[in-house]
Amino acid sequence: MSPEGPQLEFLDLIDGLEQLVIESRRLPVGGNLVVDRRRLLDLIDQLRLAIPADLRQAQQVLEARQQIIDDAHLTARRTLERAEQERARLIDEHALTRAAQERAQQLLMDAEARARQIIAEADATAAAHLSEAAEATRQELENLNRYTREVLLRLERLLTQLLSSVRENLEQLDREQA
Repeated sequence: MSPEGPQLEFLDLIDGLEQLVIESRRLPVGGNLVVDRRRLLDLIDQLRLAIPADLRQAQQVLEARQQIIDDAHLTARRTLERAEQERARLIDEHALTRAAQERAQQLLMDAEARARQIIAEADATAAAHLSEAAEATRQELENLNRYTREVLLRLERLLTQLLSSVRENLEQLDREQA
């Protein structure tokens, strides 16, 4: 997904929030607004759904990494168990005791080496995915922060203009009453 897609979606949703504020009824005392709660909560839900997929994917990468590590440990444990069983069986055969011990030891070392290799590969794969997801997420957050700042600045300008207009109207009323 391009950075423009989420930005446009966020812009539309923030424009919807702005429209909701503009359309809201103003209370006669205190200048507060009466906002349609359902519409506001709906816009908030839509904003949550518009969160970039990279943030969600980062969690999936972490879970996949853990699953790969768990699978590697399970495979290593099974390999070690098979090696131990083989070693015990060979020891029982009295004519081949020495050969059995050497073979079992080799199987154990091979199993441990294979387990280390599987775990190292799993860690490397998970780290690469996590690094990519983290970078993508960082970029998305930077883009979102820039966009949010622009929207807030626009909103501040709009509110400043609105406040200025209200003050002018109050001053005009005061002049007319005087």
